[in-house]
Amino acid sequence: MKHFNTFICIFLIIICHSVGYSQNISTGIYSGVNFSDIHGQDIGGKWESKPGPVQGFYLGYSFNKSIGIQTGINFSTVYYEHKTTNYPYLYITTSYYDINPVYYYQGDDKMDFSFLRVPLLFTVSIPSAIQFNMKAGLIFSFMQDHSLSNSYYYPSSEPDNTKKKDFGYMFSSGISYPLTDRFKTTFNVSYITGRKQFLENFNYKHGSSEVTLGFDYEFLKKNKTEVNSKFASDSSSKKITVTFIGGLIVSSNPSTVDGKKYSPVFGPSIGFSVNIPLKYGYSFISGVSFERKGYSMKDSSSLFYRYLKNDNPTYYIDTKVQVDYAIIPFLISVPLGKSQKLFFNTGPWLGLKLNARNVGVAYNEYRSESSYTIRKTIIYDDIEKLIKDNDIGWIFGCGVSLPVEKNYRVDIALQYSTGFKNVFNNSAEGNQQNLYDPDPIIRFRTISLLIGFRIP
Repeated sequence: MKHFNTFICIFLIIICHSVGYSQNISTGIYSGVNFSDIHGQDIGGKWESKPGPVQGFYLGYSFNKSIGIQTGINFSTVYYEHKTTNYPYLYITTSYYDINPVYYYQGDDKMDFSFLRVPLLFTVSIPSAIQFNMKAGLIFSFMQDHSLSNSYYYPSSEPDNTKKKDFGYMFSSGISYPLTDRFKTTFNVSYITGRKQFLENFNYKHGSSEVTLGFDYEFLKKNKTEVNSKFASDSSSKKITVTFIGGLIVSSNPSTVDGKKYSPVFGPSIGFSVNIPLKYGYSFISGVSFERKGYSMKDSSSLFYRYLKNDNPTYYIDTKVQVDYAIIPFLISVPLGKSQKLFFNTGPWLGLKLNARNVGVAYNEYRSESSYTIRKTIIYDDIEKLIKDNDIGWIFGCGVSLPVEKNYRVDIALQYSTGFKNVFNNSAEGNQQNLYDPDPIIRFRTISLLIGFRIP
């Protein structure tokens, strides 16, 4: 109820500030696929990302040419599948020629859920040749059906302990292409994360990503000549550009006491930015990018995701920590030279954690008078509780902007980013953090090579 009241207050504020703009109503249908992404894992093994169907319709209301709200109904089925960790043992007796591999494996566990979901989203549209849209807000889920394949998920004597209702956050971005003056085709990519624990005695929370295609129809829209004359008189909107960005980042964790033991890792970066021109060639840049940060470990340790001080290691590990973020930058871009082909940008950023996992392998040894055993553990663990929900930092970047056909440009940039916060959640580690290393530090730094395509 607290979140709903906040939404209503913001809704009223926007209405009061939008009475001077033309308004319209749009509706649409869409269909696509979701990919499951469960949160809150507290056991070993790997959760497979499984595809499932999604379809629905929406109703949108625009306060002006850029700001609006959207709701509707979404029907989706999410499939979760857990692969239990495989432990191959290599058993070696004192006899040199007697070598017997032994394997231990448990069956897979599956959970399927069908939902009716109602989103309440703020929308931002960027005027351009191909309209770009951003959406964010709350989503309320009502479970319609479910199945659990393993009684392992029922530790209590109750026949059914799943929660029927949930709420969470939804982030979405996409493009729309006009087919006629009122009719458009749409493509959207969305990320949904639930906030309630849906199974008793387990920390699981719902999550998924969606890719959808659809059609949109606009009501109460002004005729084409009126719209064109409005855009022609609005010189500032014509200068706003959207840049689609992709690239590669190198991430590391150098700020801990044992920073030299951690190695950098490569990860993807993909997103978009909105470039708003200011005076003297300067511009303000914001948007959203999805980045994978982390570090790798290849040494002896008693934990798979970090080293302990003065520890007596029990494993030899070869693992990676991978943390996925939605990064929102707030940059000022400064041109270098009159041609404005070279630029320098800098400013703060906000990072919202989407996922955190630990992957890789670990080995440990057992010795006795008659045998020598090596156990290999395949690691795919959710460590969301160990990483804080957000991060902040600063970006420094430079690059070159090359003109191509008409008003389109290709941007090539090199960026350095550093986080300000220790993102490790000490309280979530429990007893493992009290003896050797009471205050561990994880602080990400990245170097990114990015290529962008800028459209007016």
